[in-house]
Order: sequence, then structure tokens, then C-alpha cells
Amino acid sequence: MIEECRIVTQDGLSLGATLFSPKGPPKAGVIINSATAVKQGYYAEFAKFLAKNGYLVVTYDYRGIGKSAVANQRDSRLSMSAWGEYDLATVIDWSTSQYKTLTWHCVGHSVGGQIIGFADNNTQLASVYCVSSQSGYWGHWGLRQRPKILFAWFAMIPLLSNILGQVPGLFLGGESLPAGVARQWAYWGRHKDYIVDQRGRPVRDGFSRLECNMKFLYIDDDIDFAPLQAVKALKAFYCNANTEIQIVNAKAVDTKPIGHFGFFKARYEDSLWRDTLGWLNAAA
Repeated sequence: MIEECRIVTQDGLSLGATLFSPKGPPKAGVIINSATAVKQGYYAEFAKFLAKNGYLVVTYDYRGIGKSAVANQRDSRLSMSAWGEYDLATVIDWSTSQYKTLTWHCVGHSVGGQIIGFADNNTQLASVYCVSSQSGYWGHWGLRQRPKILFAWFAMIPLLSNILGQVPGLFLGGESLPAGVARQWAYWGRHKDYIVDQRGRPVRDGFSRLECNMKFLYIDDDIDFAPLQAVKALKAFYCNANTEIQIVNAKAVDTKPIGHFGFFKARYEDSLWRDTLGWLNAAA
């Protein structure tokens, strides 16, 4: 069964969420954190797969995205850190209070693996599975990819944010990104420690708080968005968790590129998704 709902954050924003329920009693719950500028609907087939295999799954849109859009793209409450501090934290609170008997896990795609460190209740998660999650510091990219990411962090995103109040989805390959979210993202990307405060000091308390099992999936043809060095850098943020990196040889899985977004396509149900299911089953 698929049910849409609204969840209100502590600072008063309404998030659009979707609940995917299994036919029988769920064995555990899974929260899916989207990538930057990607609507929750992108993960629907994967959520259905998990529900078919006994999990209660929650997808949601971050503030300013999709069904959680706001009228004012310059709203001061819109930031990337707020995606974790308020949005994810609220979804965790809602999930654990509505379904108290379940253990809850998280699957994070790209930034979805970063924002976990901002949720003050992240220890409620029994395990975390990160797909192509990374530190966005430009120095982690290879020489061929650096000009593009340097242009994004130092020029394109700051300029468009200031002029338009957003970064149009045309430039991101997804949804438009509100100015406050985009500016903070680019600011982080310019700093070697990536997730930092306004004074440039590393933000790590919420990351070091996690002690659960975490898997980081690195897909070896994802050179534009999540190179191995960037994945390793984010893994190091979670210094007290039981972390591991699994390297996926894309050519061994499919003749088509997988890249940064391919994992969540239904054609990987019998390959990549089965591996994820096995890991979640062991954690559950």
C-alpha cells in the first residue's frame, strides 16, 4: 500500500512524504534520503522493492524540493544543513513515534548520506546504507573533472543564487535549488573540510555520534559526482561508526553506465538491489 502524508518540521515547514507498506507486518523501517535536487518519486521503485520484501519505507522531499516546495525561494529557513537538522530529524521522530516497535534504518543517496550528521536524533537509526555519498570538496576530484566542479562552486552556483534566488534545475539535472541551499552547498565545496560552519570550522559532532553499521557504496564509473577519494573522505566523518566501502565494478553489473543515478533504476532489482536487501536483512 502507498500512502501520501504531510509531516511538519519543528520550524514550521510542511514536508511531503510517502509511506510504502508491506502486505504483512513489517520487519523493520527504512527512511530514504534523496540526492540534491532530486524528488522523492525517483526512489519509488526501490521503495516498492523494499516494501515487497517486508520493509515499511518512508520517502520524503527536503524543504524547497518537490512536494515540500515553498513560495519564497529566498526563505531564510532553506539551507542544506536544515535538510538534516530539521527535515531528516523530523522524519526520524515521526517514523519512530508512529511505529514504535520497529527498528529504523536509512538509505542515503549522495547528499542523503551527508545530512545524517545534522540530525540530533540520528542515533535512532540502527544502520545506514549510503549510495554514492561523498564529501564535495573539489580537491577530491581528478584533474579532468576539477574545472567543472570549480566552476560550479566558485562561479555558477553563487552567481545564479544571487541573481535568480535559486539555481534552475536545468543546471543541476534535477529540481531547482533554493538560493540558501545552493549557496551553503557551494560554500562547503570550496572548503577542504567540506561541511563547515560560517567561520570555516569543521562540523563533526553529529557525525561522530553515530556508532551503528554503515556501508558506503562506491560505483566505479561515477567519476563526475562521487569519486572514490570523495567517498572515503565522507566515510571518515563517521569516525565512531562501523564503516565499510563496497566498490561496484559497473561493467561487471551492466553494459550500460550506472554512474551517480543509475543504482535506483528498476533494472538493478536482481543485482544491486538484492545486495542491498541482504545487507539490510542482516542489520535488521
